[in-house]
Amino acid sequence: MMDERAAWLTQGKGITPSLRWSFSTEAPLLALDLARETGEILAADISGGLYLLDRQGQFLHLNRGIRDVQLVHWSDHGKRGAAIYSDNNICCFDRDLNVTWAISFSVECLAIAMDSYGDYVAVSLASGKTILIDSQKKKVASFETMKPLSYLEFQMTEPRLMGAAENGLVCCYDLEGNCLWTEKHWSNCGGLAMSGDGQRIYLAGFNYGILIFDHEGDSAGTLVFEGTPKVLACDFQGNRIVTATIEQELYWLNQEGKLLWGGIIPDEAIEVACDPFGQWCVCGAKSGLVQCLDWSDSL
Repeated sequence: MMDERAAWLTQGKGITPSLRWSFSTEAPLLALDLARETGEILAADISGGLYLLDRQGQFLHLNRGIRDVQLVHWSDHGKRGAAIYSDNNICCFDRDLNVTWAISFSVECLAIAMDSYGDYVAVSLASGKTILIDSQKKKVASFETMKPLSYLEFQMTEPRLMGAAENGLVCCYDLEGNCLWTEKHWSNCGGLAMSGDGQRIYLAGFNYGILIFDHEGDSAGTLVFEGTPKVLACDFQGNRIVTATIEQELYWLNQEGKLLWGGIIPDEAIEVACDPFGQWCVCGAKSGLVQCLDWSDSL
């Protein structure tokens, strides 16, 4: 008998994925992130619950001590994580979700990211400043941008940090705070994703579709399809892209924008994630339902 939580998958178009696993948080979902090396999922809900799941969706750890979590990031190697909470605070926690340090700022924190090994945390502030902090809570660099960065992402293969403002700016910095390139664009931005080597950078450009940039910030095209992309993720090579739209649709695309599968999500998507090999993706819904969709048998 089909799991009723998987019924919506059969109503889509294209290669129907299997439901690898489902997990429900105890309260509505606020944030979600994937460790690309270990396949672990970090999720946060509005009750203050911080959940760590393994690659099979099995519960590993729970922390209820961090209130008002807004964004989370889990290192690719599954060694450490970081979160923004209560508007202007960040914290770093270990693999057991125990907080190792916390910092308060005088202004709102907009985005947070952690490098693959969990050695550095980047946080962008509403003032336009982005700060790099090491795992021992030491500030190692900072830089200011024309517009506050709402999205941050570390490159996996090189020590580079990618950032994007909600409107008009995408940029790249090294870990000493030096600007490697900056590029303007003319769309509001709903999310940032990047291939592991930084060769392909994707922005959810709302009505403009998915905007693509290369490793030097030059435009590399646009993926246009039905719907308004809100959040997105890609695999290590940038060959598979998953995006959720404002219209509550989920799309699984190749790098040319061809639809491999698409369907209507039962609830609003808060975040999506993609495994490094482009075989499965995770979709976290506002209701707290987190599901892993798997295409590995069809590849």
